[in-house]
Amino acid sequence: MQYSLLHGVRNHPDRPYALADVYAEYISDALLAEELGFVRSWYGEHHFRADQWSGSPMVIAAAVAAQTTTLRVGTSIALLPFHDPIRVAEDAATTDILSRGRFDLGIGPGSQYEEFRSFRIDPAEMSSRTWESIDWIQRAFREEGEFSHSGSYYDIPNMTFTTKPVQDPLPVWYGGSGPRNTARAAERGFNLIGPGNFGYDEKLREAGRDPSQYQVSRMTPLCVADSTGAAWDAAGEGLHHFINFYQLRANLKGEPADPSAEITVDMMKRGEAGFWQPAVGTPEEVIAALTPVVQGALGRVTELSLQFRQPGMRSKETHRSMTLFAEEVLPALEELSAAA
Repeated sequence: MQYSLLHGVRNHPDRPYALADVYAEYISDALLAEELGFVRSWYGEHHFRADQWSGSPMVIAAAVAAQTTTLRVGTSIALLPFHDPIRVAEDAATTDILSRGRFDLGIGPGSQYEEFRSFRIDPAEMSSRTWESIDWIQRAFREEGEFSHSGSYYDIPNMTFTTKPVQDPLPVWYGGSGPRNTARAAERGFNLIGPGNFGYDEKLREAGRDPSQYQVSRMTPLCVADSTGAAWDAAGEGLHHFINFYQLRANLKGEPADPSAEITVDMMKRGEAGFWQPAVGTPEEVIAALTPVVQGALGRVTELSLQFRQPGMRSKETHRSMTLFAEEVLPALEELSAAA
């Protein structure tokens, strides 16, 4: 089992602080993660939201790579429908070069209606744009000479793509859960990142692939503290914002969510937050919450992508949580994983 950080670089909209400090604190998490032995640090993408969620995950990944030596960096996830695939390919290759081969490209179709509206993209095209884009990007990395592409969304004639990534092939991860897109990711041999396995191993086998050769990263929000109360005091408000960012989003027709769908902190405490259920509490409580994951009860998982910094959390509580996890939770999980 590998252990990584999951980041959505953002404020809490109800109590924001200076963005320069927000970004610096998120980068400080990655520096501590390298010291503690975490494998990679993922950065997400959203646009124009009240919490100021960063829309530039590769820029952040490159900044982290410049200050680390072993930590891998990646996008979880880059929202391909909103971007020119040429720009994505060049930025991904450059990030891999700057990190000397420590970059993972996580991609997906997006989920927020307001973003599609602002980028003037029809949400009905989200999946087909994603697949045409990533297929072109991977071809650009492979082709040595001139090639052309004419598709449904992108017309790129007579291209010679000369900025190649260090890694060959560059690792690609798919972030999503729908059965058709999951099957497409399996056909292409991508790794999977998300809040669950979603039957990915079956899709890989159907595509003629050996699941043991592919990684599955499970996104998990958590907070570890010296007491249960301290953990909820530090993370509860931020977890409420994070989970309901998705739970109360408008659907892709722009219709608002039913307010009764809200996940409250009390529901989280009772274990009623669905697949976004956070692991919050003392080291012993977090070990108990994560035991089914590392033992495979929820499907094969090769990596836990851990969101330690909830929106609005500051570094004192975040770094305490990371340190307690590395020192007291991780060794216990490794024993449980080895025994499974």
